[in-house]
Amino acid sequence: MKAPQRVVLSESTTSVLRSLTQKTGLSANILARCAMLISFEDPASPANDGGKGDLTINRTTLFGELEPFIMSAYSLVANDVSSAAGKEIANHIARGAGYLNVRVESIPDFLAVINDLS
Repeated sequence: MKAPQRVVLSESTTSVLRSLTQKTGLSANILARCAMLISFEDPASPANDGGKGDLTINRTTLFGELEPFIMSAYSLVANDVSSAAGKEIANHIARGAGYLNVRVESIPDFLAVINDLS
């Protein structure tokens, strides 16, 4: 499965990622990767985050050297393996970012959430 060239995140997701960046010091793309993988753990499809597009992350920035791993994980949960992959991944990032936002106030909180998931 090929990764989408770009993933467009809504204003609300972008705002949550900025908040998490301020709380943790981690970059938005690292947080987006973590949020996406956290969302993949939930077998239910993520809700459609239909907000206005705000932040576009290109393929190499979002997936980096982990692209084969992330896309393999995505293929296990994908509902639609067509051209809608970018939107579905954006929905996963939105759900995962929301999950992190209510649980993380600092980098130790972030590490505890990640540890609890493993």
